[in-house]
Amino acid sequence: MAGNAVEYIYTDSRHSNPLCRVTPSEFMEAEDFDYDKEKYREMLLEATETVLRSFGFDRSVYGNAAKKKIRKWWHELSEERIRDRDRETERV
Repeated sequence: MAGNAVEYIYTDSRHSNPLCRVTPSEFMEAEDFDYDKEKYREMLLEATETVLRSFGFDRSVYGNAAKKKIRKWWHELSEERIRDRDRETERV
């Protein structure tokens, strides 16, 4: 009904059809329950990195290096600042 929250579960986050990537939780049966573990792992690592980044947490240590996710612009900016800082300390 209008206004109700829809609960869904990622079942195949890499499916070519976006409508087939999730399944409403009410359609999931207990014995036929199959969810996309890799998607939830990525989401957990992203959230953890967001919270713990200031303490030096880097999800690449725990993530799958073969499946590198598209980096966000602030990651690129942070890496550029580190490179600039390293170049400046080399000059001194």
